[in-house]
Amino acid sequence: MKKAYVFDMDGTLANTIYDIGDSVNHVLAAGGFPPHTYNEYQDYIGMGVDVLFNRAMPGYRELSPEKQGEIRRVYLALYGERCLDKVQAYEGIPETLAALAERGVILGIFTNKPEAMARAIAAHLFKDRDFAFVLGALEGVPLKPDPARMLAELKKRDVAPGDAVFVGDGRPDIAAGKNGGLFTCGVSWGFKGLEELEGADAIIDHPRELLDIP
Repeated sequence: MKKAYVFDMDGTLANTIYDIGDSVNHVLAAGGFPPHTYNEYQDYIGMGVDVLFNRAMPGYRELSPEKQGEIRRVYLALYGERCLDKVQAYEGIPETLAALAERGVILGIFTNKPEAMARAIAAHLFKDRDFAFVLGALEGVPLKPDPARMLAELKKRDVAPGDAVFVGDGRPDIAAGKNGGLFTCGVSWGFKGLEELEGADAIIDHPRELLDIP
């Protein structure tokens, strides 16, 4: 079995779409823009807040950097208040994380959602799970598919990339794993669909299948 498993969060460990969608729709309504459905937001997320608003808000791309920054700050404050309102772990995830931990596997999270929210959700949903690291989006730090931060955390724990698995539901996840030299595992229950998992070393339909990766 691999020594470390690193997980994406949105669409992999947890269904976060309702709190994200509600928060963005609130920002859109304040600007006079129509809302989007939760299904639409599944296509919008995964590459950070700036890309989320590029996709969700008409004209966002043409705004000044200062105005874009103001919109992001409003959204982050709002989402920070409600990121635990409707979030749920996917079926089988808590049990699978527990089984991996019992086998001595190092567990980590590497997501493009803001790091403060990622840590809050991990603590809320997985109170009994001690993640070795929870990495999320920080100002001025490259997002996935750049694997640098993840690789640095694995190196601290003497885990070679080939002894680790990256688990995710979208292209940035598979690319981050590939770029870092990890075994890549796509999950079919996520937000993005099977076409987003092209090139993954394995694709699974239930979390318990992670226990069978050699």
